[in-house]
Amino acid sequence: MDNVQVWAVGAPQRFGLGIRVGDANAPLSLAKQLPMDSYTHELIAELPSTPEMLAHMGELNRRRKDAKTPEEKQTLSKANNAFFQESYRTLVHARNLQSLYSPYGFQERLIQFWSNHFAISADTRRVRPIASGVENEVIRTAWKSDFSSMLISVCQHPSMLIFLDNHQSIGPNSKAGKKRNKGLNENLAREILELHTLGVSGGYTQTDVIELAQGITGWSVTMGPKEAGYRFNPALHEPGAIRVLDTVYSQEGEAQGMACLTDLALRPETAQHICGKLVQHFYGENHEDLIETLVKVWLENKGQLMPVYEELIASPLADEPKHLRFRTPQEWYFAVLRSADFEPNQKQMHNMLRQLGQEPFMAGSPAGWSDQDADYNSASGLTQRWQVANQVAQLTVRQLKRNKQRPQDTINNILQRLYGEHVDEHTLVAIEKAQDVVSKLVVLWMSPQFQYR
Repeated sequence: MDNVQVWAVGAPQRFGLGIRVGDANAPLSLAKQLPMDSYTHELIAELPSTPEMLAHMGELNRRRKDAKTPEEKQTLSKANNAFFQESYRTLVHARNLQSLYSPYGFQERLIQFWSNHFAISADTRRVRPIASGVENEVIRTAWKSDFSSMLISVCQHPSMLIFLDNHQSIGPNSKAGKKRNKGLNENLAREILELHTLGVSGGYTQTDVIELAQGITGWSVTMGPKEAGYRFNPALHEPGAIRVLDTVYSQEGEAQGMACLTDLALRPETAQHICGKLVQHFYGENHEDLIETLVKVWLENKGQLMPVYEELIASPLADEPKHLRFRTPQEWYFAVLRSADFEPNQKQMHNMLRQLGQEPFMAGSPAGWSDQDADYNSASGLTQRWQVANQVAQLTVRQLKRNKQRPQDTINNILQRLYGEHVDEHTLVAIEKAQDVVSKLVVLWMSPQFQYR
């Protein structure tokens, strides 16, 4: 294949979420997607804001606390649990439809990359109703700005503060610390250094963790009915200067932590860590020269992200004809649905992603989902994909027959839109040998040409 042909076939697969066969328009090029206004599905736009959710959660807590009898407490506890579960299901469905219908797959992949970098996991129950807050309220606008601004906004978002307990962190020598005899929580500071900026080999020490944790005391959350959301509480802030990575920060109050995060965002170790993750995400391992190029661009542009993305897609690897990565379960699943132009119902989509082991906002760790092929390309992982592919194929064929469409025509259209004349001959032979239309679709979705990017 020449480069033009490889781009035409490979870009939506390597950099996006797959071609939507039902969309008559050709996908925009990667370079044209970058400056476009972000696409936001209407269900995401309709989600209650994090402050609104916090105010409601606070009201539920107050009602339960004020309950007079055990029976009343039990009834309110059940109502709380139902609210938490329904809220989580709603935000997951909004994210799923965003992935299914976004016309800008490269944008969405970048947004979800950053969301995983700053992972919020809803298995921590207290953040379940607001688990998508960082992604929807920060990253969907900040992904194309500068890393310093995004880092500060993420770390001040109530979802992150509650997830990592910073809303309960109290400076030992602060006004509140002296009264309550409570102390520092290091969770957020540790993850900022280990995951969000420098990386595990970034040269920080436990002393740096403690000092940064002191600098971000007072970054808290209120659930009051009128002013729910992020709040800096000076009574919780540890007084005095802090020293992080041999730099002294003598600012007072909220400005101290912000100054420290701004510097961390611009350090070479941070650029190395994040550029390495970007290259790994799109191209895989052993591309040190590209990582170093991106690091240089990051530092020269003071953490502005657009020049980094532009350099990323300018790499010759963008047009590499061989497969470089194995699709993650989530990416594969939405590529299947987009190729079939099929939307399962809310429960089906959620259950299928759970079956694949990659339920949205449920990574189970601040480190987010793994980005290593070996964690997904296994016998058990492929079995899960086969089972889901079979479910989607049956539902798709059933819908086609209801609409009086010929399933074989749909398969031919999918192959033409995805690969044109470049469809793998082994895939074609396997599809022709399949006994029925459902099996033909499963063969296509389980083929190496579809599994890899």
